[in-house]
Amino acid sequence: MTAKVYFVIQNTMTKKIVSAIIILFFLFAIIAMASFLYVENKINQPFSDNNIQKEFVIENGQGVKEIAANLKKNNLIVGSDYFEIYVWRKKIAGQLQAGKYDLSAAMAIPEIAGILVGGRIKSNEIAVTIPEGFTLEEIEKRLAEKGLVKKDEFLENELTNFSQYSFWEDEMDKKNVEGFLFPDTYKFYRETTSQKIAEKMLDNFDKKLSPEIREEIKKQNKTVLETIILASIVEKEAGREEDIKKVASVFLNRLAADYPLQSDATINYVIGEGRRKASYEDLQIDSFYNTYKYNNLPPAPICNPGLNAIKAVVYPVETNYFYFLTDPEGQAYFAETFEEHQRNRAKYLN
Repeated sequence: MTAKVYFVIQNTMTKKIVSAIIILFFLFAIIAMASFLYVENKINQPFSDNNIQKEFVIENGQGVKEIAANLKKNNLIVGSDYFEIYVWRKKIAGQLQAGKYDLSAAMAIPEIAGILVGGRIKSNEIAVTIPEGFTLEEIEKRLAEKGLVKKDEFLENELTNFSQYSFWEDEMDKKNVEGFLFPDTYKFYRETTSQKIAEKMLDNFDKKLSPEIREEIKKQNKTVLETIILASIVEKEAGREEDIKKVASVFLNRLAADYPLQSDATINYVIGEGRRKASYEDLQIDSFYNTYKYNNLPPAPICNPGLNAIKAVVYPVETNYFYFLTDPEGQAYFAETFEEHQRNRAKYLN
């Protein structure tokens, strides 16, 4: 074999080796990148979309491994290894602070680690938002999710002191404060009783029902209870805020003409199934909340209305509407006559 041939063979083999090394390098790089992206995804992936907070405790002397294992045990992270990797990579292992924290499974590892490092230890106060239109049952469920009450504890609570509320009237039911627990964001101490929670919400209602509003209610020869009953129906029936005054005008016009209100929301309050439209069978229910069967207002509010719904009833807009319907997107369509209402039904609901 001549030197020239040997050189060609050796050069070819060298190229093959170099090519193989390059291919292996790229394969290794791809695998490394895929592994990195996989771990990053796990680190930034919440355990679930459940945002209900739960108490998590770090005891004095606990290390990263034990903390990570407890987070996984409490279903707060997707895997303990990912928490450890994140903590060591960020060099914050020595900064995790002992204490009690409010964490949820909807938080990703970076957010949880930030809370544990920042020492944002749980406050003795819990913030609770009660939206407009919540019923007593929905309020109790929200309070229970926050750990403030137990099941049925709030519903079965009978308030005892009403002398402090200037809005209270003799015909109001002490066992049912539906309608007067004002929707708002509240802060309650963890040890607060159901009585105190209700009182705080009733205090808020007392403040929001301004002297001007009360004076207007008296001028119209109405009671606060009547006003809140109608406001609760308007709250449930109005799909959009811009329609709330017109919806109120429909019901006010019907009351003035001694027409039945024919509100599906009042029937849903009885059957408790939250249907968008009452069925034929629902309309046969013998209840004073069946406003298809009985004229006038039902005996009590069907939810806790917000200030906009209350004002829509107290300061009504004048219309000649006696009917309205709401399409699946929440858009309301109003009519003065039954024939016009039927045309709207055929056009927007069929």
